[in-house]
Amino acid sequence: MVIGNLYSLLGISPNASAEDIKIAYLGATRRFHPDVNKSAAAAEEFRLITEAHATLSDPAQRARYDAQFKEQGGSALALRCALSRGRVPALDEPQVLYALVEIRPALSLGNLPPPPVNLAVVIDRSTSMQGERLNQVKEAVMQLIDSLRPNDTCSIITFSDKAEVILSAQTGSPEQKQLAKAKVSTINAHGGTEMLCGLLAGLFELHSHLSPSTVNHLMLLTDGRTYGDENDCLLLAALAAADGISLSGLGIGEEWNDKFLDELTSLTGGTTEYISSPEQIHEFLQNKVRSLGAAFGERLTLRVLLDQDVQLLEAFKISPEPGPLETDETVRLGSLLRDRPLVVLLKFRLPRLPEGVRPIARLALYGDIPGLGRKDERITYDIAVATVANLEPPPPPPQVLIDALSKYSQHKLQERAWQQVEAGNLAGASRLLSTLSTRLLASGQPELAKVAITEAKRLEQQQTISEESKKRIKYGTRALIPLRVQDLNLDPTRL
Repeated sequence: MVIGNLYSLLGISPNASAEDIKIAYLGATRRFHPDVNKSAAAAEEFRLITEAHATLSDPAQRARYDAQFKEQGGSALALRCALSRGRVPALDEPQVLYALVEIRPALSLGNLPPPPVNLAVVIDRSTSMQGERLNQVKEAVMQLIDSLRPNDTCSIITFSDKAEVILSAQTGSPEQKQLAKAKVSTINAHGGTEMLCGLLAGLFELHSHLSPSTVNHLMLLTDGRTYGDENDCLLLAALAAADGISLSGLGIGEEWNDKFLDELTSLTGGTTEYISSPEQIHEFLQNKVRSLGAAFGERLTLRVLLDQDVQLLEAFKISPEPGPLETDETVRLGSLLRDRPLVVLLKFRLPRLPEGVRPIARLALYGDIPGLGRKDERITYDIAVATVANLEPPPPPPQVLIDALSKYSQHKLQERAWQQVEAGNLAGASRLLSTLSTRLLASGQPELAKVAITEAKRLEQQQTISEESKKRIKYGTRALIPLRVQDLNLDPTRL
């Protein structure tokens, strides 16, 4: 059974006539029939389209569906999309197209209660955490415990060579909070870093209170690298995502593996953040708990169904917590906040296109709405472009997309610089960092620009890089990417 807006599955309005429904159905089946589109996702889409047509083409079934849909208040999710170009020239070579996807609650929130949080905090207590780092972590976790609501569930796990459950999953009565803080204060640093055991223990605690009506989240705090179990950790993250659990990472200092943590968290729709000083841990944990408690939609996934010969090259979350996304057919997005839109940037490669209007991809957004008791809510959006033989001059992209691409390009510059370092082209990496420094200075970021130019000179003179500076540049440019809410006034006439 299809849950959500059946009309959006066929790409028509609720006022569509019987003939409109028939024409839309034939067009949709031509795109996603298994004989034409070989992906597994397309086969599933074809089945859903067929079910939607069966309901909407029967007057009695359509009337019942319309009444039920109206009674529940319509779609809970809203999706809009701005393209870098709505019209493209007819060329004999591939072209790149960017899409800025904005997701918001579609309903008036009114007195909708926020969902309870089921949280596991997994803390690295290896020897390298000894001293100020671990002290700040313990103080921040105790503040986190105080901020939990009565219906929230929290567990605390530490790991080094082995994992230890400091606090089993439980709700936060005043007496329980006091006991939990006392237990946290006893955490000591020792041993190596084996992340897999900590993740396993944290997910086990989450599963004891796992529910579709809660925000299920694991928060990982570490300052080191795990050795030998990276692939097992990634597999565990994929399984957690399938169970509706998201992961966020907090890297402290400069020794942890940023590439690995980014991959680990992005598998679940989560993100990683960098903390250069222990004092920042408090702010990170408080912000994370606030955002978990302000969720409207949970377990959001974006299924990107590509039309023939179209490729999805990149997917990146722009707001509210920027970070890379997996470019599989199903892109996990994590949570949708009540008061901030979720914005994603998609990069497509288009094949040679004939003149006329051509569909590029279908975006199928799924999510749970815990406060409404809705599961697998769905809304559909079709991306299409018009191909024109003589297109001069090309229309400018929407300003909001220009702003997003400008900030994203700064982040990509540093990424290309580190790739050049790995390839042994230190001179090329230095040039890229110098260019990044200039752009950061022009955009009003003098401190970050100084770090970039210092690192460029280090490469020239010493042929080495600073891990601390690398992380400051990487996560510093990423922190600049989120757009302000007032910037996201996508003009429907431009979509």
